[in-house]
Amino acid sequence: MTETLGQNDFSSRLHLALKSFGGFLAKAGFGLFLLVAAFAALVATTFIGLMLAIAAVFLTFARPRRKQAKQAGTDASATLEARRTADGWIIEI
Repeated sequence: MTETLGQNDFSSRLHLALKSFGGFLAKAGFGLFLLVAAFAALVATTFIGLMLAIAAVFLTFARPRRKQAKQAGTDASATLEARRTADGWIIEI
């Protein structure tokens, strides 16, 4: 029984070295995963921001067309008015 305690041979040292190297690789892999995830989030938010900016530019160019259509006499945006009665809501044009 005393022979199994504290063996300091080559295979136990190699096992300990491989175990510590595996732990280091696990920590390094997790750190690399965090960097890749942060980069992917940065790219995704940049893409979404650019798409919103492009949409805003297109909406600003489309706005004068709506004003021209209104001035031409076409009522493109008819507004409905609603009022509440005892029986419920009544919608009028």
